[in-house]
Amino acid sequence: MEPRLAQLLAHYRDADDRMQALPFYNPALSVELLVCDGLPAGTTVAVLITPWCLNLIWLAQADQAWPAKGERCLLRLPDGEYEGVVAVADGLVWGSAALLSDTLALSDQTAARALAEETMRLLKQAAAVTDDNAAAAERQPENPQRRALFRRALGGGA
Repeated sequence: MEPRLAQLLAHYRDADDRMQALPFYNPALSVELLVCDGLPAGTTVAVLITPWCLNLIWLAQADQAWPAKGERCLLRLPDGEYEGVVAVADGLVWGSAALLSDTLALSDQTAARALAEETMRLLKQAAAVTDDNAAAAERQPENPQRRALFRRALGGGA
């Protein structure tokens, strides 16, 4: 696991004791981080499972300027943008978007992991479809006859 992700995981594990008093704390869950591979290069995305929330997490790149802690931030992927908030702890900066705020509906860690894995599958699928569309557009040969036909139809001559 990338060192920054390990640091993030340790941060949430440390917070676990403090969160146990929350009314929506699910003792059947534990803190776990599932990394989403297969996204565009330079994009570090994971799903964080905790007993109090399920969040989509993305890490700041070393040269990336981010808004202040608590401000809105965006994860930009080929299929669109995902909005979250900036979090900062121990020198680490990350974006976080809630996937599930009340984890009491999850019966156990297996159910939480299944939801996290489905989220990652959908993210990768959307990125792959977008990449396939871009590749298809690049492979599309120019068609001068078609272009000339449209010019004639629009009154632009041949």
